[in-house]
Amino acid sequence: MCILCGCSPSYQWHQSHPSYRKAPTDSIAITGLDEAFVVTRSSWFAKRLEISKDSIQTFTSHFCAKTFLTELRKSYVSVTVIPDAVINQFPEESQKLDTRIFMKGHLPDQGIVVKDSAGKAPAYILIIHEFILGTDLQRENFFDYALLHNEAPEKKTSKNLTAIVSYTLWDNEKQRPLYSAVNQFDQPNMNLSLSDIERIVSTAVKQITQNLTSGVQ
Repeated sequence: MCILCGCSPSYQWHQSHPSYRKAPTDSIAITGLDEAFVVTRSSWFAKRLEISKDSIQTFTSHFCAKTFLTELRKSYVSVTVIPDAVINQFPEESQKLDTRIFMKGHLPDQGIVVKDSAGKAPAYILIIHEFILGTDLQRENFFDYALLHNEAPEKKTSKNLTAIVSYTLWDNEKQRPLYSAVNQFDQPNMNLSLSDIERIVSTAVKQITQNLTSGVQ
């Protein structure tokens, strides 16, 4: 069973634009699949998956990206992949979700309409800023600015496989963020396998698509 961590009483982990009136239904574009996925405790993952430490980041990133895209295509008739390089050419910006919660990521400049490889401009772009995979993580340690400069203790526990994902639904026509959020997922960890990673990534995608709908104002 995978658990979506609810909002802490002192934090808001999502933000909707006041003009967000309609969520994408049939089609969506996505970017961030090239570079967003990061594994913490790479030695721990490498040992249990029997993959060399030098290869674990690349292998896991590709595996997660493929799983993410496969699951996303179950929710939309058309999914267009936009290379990270297209979005990464724009400056990195900070979005405030709560008093102490900030998420960073590249967002297109005002007046710039992003186009896919076919020259078409998708109405909506799901921008995955970060997808952090580890054990017993807490999103506060990554997105609460008051905690960012604190040296986190080395993790020795592995009770849960944790995924933390920050993302923005971008209005490509009016160049504005419609919905931004940081989600955390905890999945009881017994014996780590690729199936466990596939399951937590799939759960994350399902929740993201639900959030895009529930976030409509």
